[in-house]
Amino acid sequence: MTRSFASAMILIALCAVRYASSQSSSLQSQPASAWDGRRIVALTGFGDYYAQTEDGQTRVVKPDGLSVNIVVVVQRVEGDRVWIEATGNGVAPVGWINRNEALLLENAVPYFTAKIARDPHDWDSFLRRAESEHALNQREEAISDYTKAIELHGREPFLFLRRGREYRILKDCPRAASDFEQATRLRPEWAEAYDMAAGVYTDCPDPSQRDLAKAISLINHAISLSPNPTYLTVLALAYFRSGDLEKAVTTQRQAVESPAFPPGYRADALRQLRNYEQALAAEKH
Repeated sequence: MTRSFASAMILIALCAVRYASSQSSSLQSQPASAWDGRRIVALTGFGDYYAQTEDGQTRVVKPDGLSVNIVVVVQRVEGDRVWIEATGNGVAPVGWINRNEALLLENAVPYFTAKIARDPHDWDSFLRRAESEHALNQREEAISDYTKAIELHGREPFLFLRRGREYRILKDCPRAASDFEQATRLRPEWAEAYDMAAGVYTDCPDPSQRDLAKAISLINHAISLSPNPTYLTVLALAYFRSGDLEKAVTTQRQAVESPAFPPGYRADALRQLRNYEQALAAEKH
């Protein structure tokens, strides 16, 4: 390595550090009203947030799987507290994160790019840049960054779940299923990984890539590990596509009648239930 090249690399690294520092220090200078209703990216944790218990105590909530929201919508800002929404929970805030631990989505990609320039082995920054790219519908870029994070930290099942989600959006069912099943191998007790794999085998747009028997086996295993009622909707769809309309209706109804069913998904689940009921009525006639 020549001295001039080494000097240039040092200069690039220093510029990256200064850029990341300036981005971080500028967060507090933005007025609170500028954040309302906008998307932000958490700088730390796997979607952790603070919530208040019934007795007024503060607790840390650590979501799991696709319930992890590294990119979230701001409901409101109160001082240093940024109240956030979460997927599937409607528009009511689920809790808050500290304002100095987040930045606006539009600033995220250059921010994490600067951090990666400083430390190319920073798998966490690759993950957060991928999450930002996912939120911006930059699918190929997100897959590339998830892949790099996996290369650096390949024993983390969460990374495979997130990359699999991207492949599923792109309708690349074999790669999506492969990533979800790798997540189950790395963390055999993780219900959500089985749920996601079952979903691919149930609803892949290419019928030749579906495997309803495997889907039913996988989702039943997920249900045995966790009582999450959304898993029942996957089982109901698998029953429906396999021609067992009675079980499809019964299972979907069980899902939507559960008090734990996420309110943000209820309307779609009820519409699906009506579709199953109509199909069953038509079959009987």
